[in-house]
Amino acid sequence: MRESAQMSPELAETTQLRAALHHLAEAVAPIELGLDPSRSTAAAELRDDIIWSINEYAITRLGDLDAPVVAVLIGSTGAGKSTLMNSLAGTSVSAPGAVRPTTRHPVVWCHQANVHRYESGFLTGYGPDAARSLDIVPMLDPMLEGLTLVDAPDIDSVEEVHRDIAEELLAAADLCVFVTSAQRYADSVPWEILKAAARRNLPLLFVLNRVPWGAQAELVADFSRRLRAAGVMGERDSVLTIDEQTVASDSGGLPASAVAHVRERLSNAGGGDRRSTAEQAVRGAVASLLKKTGTLSQLVEAENADLAKLEELTRRAYAHQMREIEDALRQGTLIRGEVLARWQNFIGTGELTKALSDGATRVRGWAARVFGGVGEKSEKVGNEAEHELVALVSRRADLASNAVASAWELQEGTAAHVRNASMWRHAPETPDRAQQVVEDWISGLSRMIEANGMGKKRFAQIASVGVNAVAVSLMVTVFAYTSGITGTEVGIAAGAAAAQQKLLEHLFGSAAAKSLAEEARADLLSAIAAVLEADADRFLSLLADLKPSDPAELDAVAQTVGQALRAWHV
Repeated sequence: MRESAQMSPELAETTQLRAALHHLAEAVAPIELGLDPSRSTAAAELRDDIIWSINEYAITRLGDLDAPVVAVLIGSTGAGKSTLMNSLAGTSVSAPGAVRPTTRHPVVWCHQANVHRYESGFLTGYGPDAARSLDIVPMLDPMLEGLTLVDAPDIDSVEEVHRDIAEELLAAADLCVFVTSAQRYADSVPWEILKAAARRNLPLLFVLNRVPWGAQAELVADFSRRLRAAGVMGERDSVLTIDEQTVASDSGGLPASAVAHVRERLSNAGGGDRRSTAEQAVRGAVASLLKKTGTLSQLVEAENADLAKLEELTRRAYAHQMREIEDALRQGTLIRGEVLARWQNFIGTGELTKALSDGATRVRGWAARVFGGVGEKSEKVGNEAEHELVALVSRRADLASNAVASAWELQEGTAAHVRNASMWRHAPETPDRAQQVVEDWISGLSRMIEANGMGKKRFAQIASVGVNAVAVSLMVTVFAYTSGITGTEVGIAAGAAAAQQKLLEHLFGSAAAKSLAEEARADLLSAIAAVLEADADRFLSLLADLKPSDPAELDAVAQTVGQALRAWHV
């Protein structure tokens, strides 16, 4: 039986690293921060940079480690990049412009057999006919079998798009050839991109051009000192120099002997050192990606912390209004005293108290006279109390939403969400919600009374007064409960509560009456809390939409990439 082909350890490790990088790109893609503008911009740039570097370089390079080394010539305007390329080619490959910036389009000098790599698959959005066109110049030079040289636009160009292209090409490079002149090597702009290449641990080759005769040692020493001080030059690295001399008018380059040492170094990078050059470039690129991911994770964590503070502020605003409602209920001021006073006048508190003291017969007589078997007046008082309660809940939702909107207005990322005036007051559906829960609560009181009216005697007593009337009495007891607090309105509430409490005790007994009132009170608070929570959800759902992914998940994906990178061998 034929054995199935097995993947080599090298290929398996490469496959795992590519898969981990693909997962990282997917994890980073949805991240979008919206609270702080500067943080949002920084996160977007990091996210796009990570995804671009993974898709355009790392995964592509890992898929073809034997592809030619891409060496990108980077330098300032007039540094001599095009001249160097022409000198290496022995003919005009990249024509220096008379007007700065001198290099306007990337020039790709490659082997004839590799043209297809740069016509379609080099970088997304690049190509001979693309918006970012590449001038592809194929030749049969043996050096190009393992190396492609790209002359990038000037990194200090006045055209922003030229600087962007230079940075993108560098991000897709396996080798950076930094070209500067004896007159301009101290310029600050090129050094920034050189430091970025060094942070990526990209292999670097330093070329100091137009060195005056006799000043070579002094200039190389100074340039090398600056490179090492900036942390971009290793101990084994060296500076290659090209003497000041006349450029040939026909080729736009220098004699082959003037750049022979540069050609030798490039030939080695694309020849026997090709795998090690590619490995160093990939390892540096992935390590740089992991650092950027760590920075992005920190930004996400900071965003989540700020969102958590806003969420806590929102919950506190509504919780405060809920506590105010609880306090009003405790003090017997949840609804206006006039409503309770009308209830007292309607039932005749003193007459009820006397009837209760005289016995069940007097209570039935009192109920028949007051309610007349219909209960319309009790229902009216109940409706008034219901209306008061719905209005109170809506007002409290107004106060909470106003407090939240005021705080959100101070945060640039959430200010846009409260520019709509409706966010400064309760949600349009809040009064209807309050109406519904209050109606449900009152209906529940009737069911509660019926459930506690088991037994013929107790049921007959409740029926003599009327279930609806008893339900209103229980409702008034809940509203008028004062916990011993005194005052003008509280005095009215206390009087109403005392009469209702006595009626309930007469009908259910002392312990059952107390339990009924406590249960009804708890149900009412729970129902009101649900209305306020629903109103708060307008804000909380917006915060949920603004919340980016969990930084811990992002860190875990990055850790997987790090493990795959450490296991990877070429």
